[in-house]
Amino acid sequence: MKYLKQLLKEKSIWFLMIPFLAWMLFMIVKYGKGPSHLMVNQWHSEWADQFFKYITHLGDGAIFAVVIVILAFYRLRWSLYLLFASLFTLLFVFITKQIIFNGMPRPTKYFENQEVLHLVAGVKMHSWNTFPSGHTITAFAIFMILVLVTKKEYFKYVFVLAAIFAGYSRVYLSQHFLGDVLSGAIIGTAIAVISCALVDNWSLLNKGQWMDKDITQLFARTNEQ
Repeated sequence: MKYLKQLLKEKSIWFLMIPFLAWMLFMIVKYGKGPSHLMVNQWHSEWADQFFKYITHLGDGAIFAVVIVILAFYRLRWSLYLLFASLFTLLFVFITKQIIFNGMPRPTKYFENQEVLHLVAGVKMHSWNTFPSGHTITAFAIFMILVLVTKKEYFKYVFVLAAIFAGYSRVYLSQHFLGDVLSGAIIGTAIAVISCALVDNWSLLNKGQWMDKDITQLFARTNEQ
């Protein structure tokens, strides 16, 4: 509850994330799964094609590894937050996509032979296992943890925007529906909160002061011994 309360107190969440989630929910409820996707798909331009083509990679699983390594040079506790989040994300995405909701069609398959979607050149399209959006879960898990650990307000806005852009890119590129992204954003945020709380409250991890050191301090101490 500590981290959930902390997130809800963040101005960046209220000004950016909440409106984004509310907009997606409104579109889904008012227009439905298919029509809402077609409406969003009409909003495109050349610069947006290029922007979302690359920004979507913020939701790649490899980003977990990169951020875990970077945070290890600041505080090992933060690095562990991301490590746990990556494991939870991997497990959750596998269970939901491959077992529970296996075979659900993505937009290109859903609208096959019915509508012409705007697709971005050079983007490899997928046809199945649309729910939920794994990229969105990953992006929100990573960037919500960064929001929780950083003290600088402008960084918090940057991190929330990064998560939003990564999530929205999945709809823009017709890799997912709005519902997939909405659920992914909520799940990813929940994973971030749970991961931080678990690391902080796991007694086996909190023996000694090593978690609040960076990796260079840890190795320096090991060498001294």
